[in-house]
Amino acid sequence: MASTDRPTRGAWAAGGNESELRISVPRLAIISDIHGNRVALEQVLRDCEVRNVDAIFCLGDIVGYGPEPAECLALVRSNCRLSIRGNHEDALLHPEVTKSWNPVARAGIAFARRTMSPDSLAFVGSLPSSFAISETLLGVHDSPVPTEDGMTYLRTKQDAAEAFGWFGERFCLVGHTHVPSCFTTGVKSARDSIGVTDVAEHDLHVHGHSVQGHSIQGHSIQGHSIQGHSIQGHSIQGHSIQGHGIVIELPKAGRSIINPGSVGQPRDRDPRASYAVLDIGRNLLELQRVEYDVAEVLRRSLAVGLPPIVGERLAMGA
Repeated sequence: MASTDRPTRGAWAAGGNESELRISVPRLAIISDIHGNRVALEQVLRDCEVRNVDAIFCLGDIVGYGPEPAECLALVRSNCRLSIRGNHEDALLHPEVTKSWNPVARAGIAFARRTMSPDSLAFVGSLPSSFAISETLLGVHDSPVPTEDGMTYLRTKQDAAEAFGWFGERFCLVGHTHVPSCFTTGVKSARDSIGVTDVAEHDLHVHGHSVQGHSIQGHSIQGHSIQGHSIQGHSIQGHSIQGHGIVIELPKAGRSIINPGSVGQPRDRDPRASYAVLDIGRNLLELQRVEYDVAEVLRRSLAVGLPPIVGERLAMGA
């Protein structure tokens, strides 16, 4: 669950002290909300290799919904320099919290608990709920705003304006919404008053890229097909598009809130896996989208007895 306690600075800076991490890891891949989707995660990890990233940070929700939670945990454990818990990891450790969840979400946690080894559960239990590194990075699953009522969603400029008042680091990394987003402000200190007009929201979507009501590779959703769908040739005003990625220049003197979207269950009507690369030295954010075999995830979900909607919604990016 979310905590009102601020994270300990420098904690979980695996492999070195704060200044060493800041200097030696200028390009970070940020992944979140994998949700047991091994097929998508493997494609994202391959994409990270060609992006020349120095480290991968995971913002939680590795498990839940999808058919291969244990395998995803193993991949995160071996590939991510740092990872934190999300609410689905909390539910894995404390299944009673799922009583208020919808049946599909409960089924995903129940399946994960049945298939998780004691070692995997111990790894989940060892994960922190947040991290802070020097004055550079803060990472949480949902929002830096403290709450006693579980997770909250950081979706709007109003949400961001409130959140900027709760951290002083240059970059705050969040997940949980399954939708990529970026908010920036020129207000340098959390102690200063911040209003909605002080916050800029950056568009991380290719306009017109929608797959509502489509299908993939023979698994029909309303009888359509999205095979071969491409975003090449599109443009976004004020930002550049490189291949399947969007690049945003972040303020050098301000602060930023970055949500990389979801690797394993995007909900922005784009079925491709979503993650981000933060180039700290160049003040650039690269939002990447990666295609993967959604039909194979649907097949694996049905094979282990998960509700069909688990795989079907992946095709719609919803």
